[in-house]
Amino acid sequence: MELKKIGIVLVRPQLPENIGMVARVMQNFGLKNLILVSPKKNWLNKKSINAAKKGSKIIINSKVYFSLNEAIENFNFVIGTTNRQRFLEKKIINNFSSFNKQIKINPKTAILFGPENSGLSNQDLRLVDFLFTINTSSVNNSLNLSHAVSIISSNLYEFFNNKTNTFFLKKNKISNKKELNFFIEDIIKKLDKKRFFYPVAKKASMIDNIYAIFLKASLSKKEINTLWGIVKKLEK
Repeated sequence: MELKKIGIVLVRPQLPENIGMVARVMQNFGLKNLILVSPKKNWLNKKSINAAKKGSKIIINSKVYFSLNEAIENFNFVIGTTNRQRFLEKKIINNFSSFNKQIKINPKTAILFGPENSGLSNQDLRLVDFLFTINTSSVNNSLNLSHAVSIISSNLYEFFNNKTNTFFLKKNKISNKKELNFFIEDIIKKLDKKRFFYPVAKKASMIDNIYAIFLKASLSKKEINTLWGIVKKLEK
């Protein structure tokens, strides 16, 4: 897997200069694929360009999407970063050894970073395969957006450029997120018509659980097509 293919996804970034500093960090460590989801209006300005320094080309070539679903649809593995406890059915990793292993076996990986003021929402995290937390002092566990990207990017650069990492791991052949999420969304619509989500107050958490079930399965495109066939057969 090429380092430059890893997607660094900033979800609803608030400050243009933070986007610029992230691009600078990416340039430092050989990452090229910057993706923005619903950035503030007029984010591409002097502040972001100046903060990027030699990484300005990364900003200019960045891809912008209005929805996270659309932004990750071509990736087959998604990691969400968080610095606080989440009550979700998600695997949480806080060491780079496990993090690197997942990156190694999943050739198309996106790493999500949330807004500076609040981090990723539970609805964002519904779409990720696992959560990653950077270990910090308990006195202050809040990292600036560019600092968090810098720590992870530095680790990736070191891992992919360390010639001693010659171990072989079979790459996962899981479907991309477009195929998987389209299937899950269709299942949810069908369940909604059958009034499955009861009581209504628990609908969001029930949907979270449905996403968690299918994400844990690491389904291939062939397996998803089989599930489509089963669902259609049951509907007849």
